[in-house]
Amino acid sequence: MTSWSDAWLDALLAFSHPGRMRRGRRFATEKAIKNLEIKPGEIRAQVKEGRKTYQVDIHYPPLDDRAWETIIDQLSSQALYTAKLLQGEIPSEIIELIHQTGAELFPTADKLQAQCTCPDWEVPCKHIAGVYYYLAEQFEKDPFLLLYFRGRAKDQLLDALREHRAAGQQQTSAETILLFQDPPLEEQLKHFWEMGPSIRQLSFQLARPRTPMPHFKRLGRPTFTAQNLAELLRPVYDTITEKALTWVHQSPEHDHD
Repeated sequence: MTSWSDAWLDALLAFSHPGRMRRGRRFATEKAIKNLEIKPGEIRAQVKEGRKTYQVDIHYPPLDDRAWETIIDQLSSQALYTAKLLQGEIPSEIIELIHQTGAELFPTADKLQAQCTCPDWEVPCKHIAGVYYYLAEQFEKDPFLLLYFRGRAKDQLLDALREHRAAGQQQTSAETILLFQDPPLEEQLKHFWEMGPSIRQLSFQLARPRTPMPHFKRLGRPTFTAQNLAELLRPVYDTITEKALTWVHQSPEHDHD
């Protein structure tokens, strides 16, 4: 499982000179990064080296509203992750979920811009690299900072997830009422103690679920295995569904125990 810090650094190392990155790492370990500011699409920090202090500016265009709507839809479809997010937790499995939406959560060479006030014109210079490593530490401690850098503050993200969850609950409640709507109790009091219809007189309406394998959607991908259990079990569920529907719609003389 890839951590937030590893994913951030792996993305940067894919297009940054490894030697320069190594030279900058000491600035993070020696606590030489000061006055860090993170805003959507912009990071500023100062790097102290000896008696001198250099200004580092990093720019990366934040994700647009459409991308964030897709991400929030994907996150809200996973009940387990939604619950963790609303509790202030942000598991690293969300990295893969966001990746599946096609959004670029981590920097790419064509869009990332970084500059430093030191004389070294190469990017990254050791001071920029130091800020990269320092950011990796901060994102590991609080991944919501990375999401803020990509365009959504923690409160904005959680409010959107709450709205999606509330809308889903209202829809589920409405469907449940339609399926199980009974007459008011006061209309049934005269017959409350009478025997109802026999079991063979009861009728049920069975149909395919609107969302295939909905429990997997609600619970999310299990963390105890790297295998895609939903895909592995899909043929089994499809077979059981087909068999159950066949039994329901066949003639009464073919009753099953």
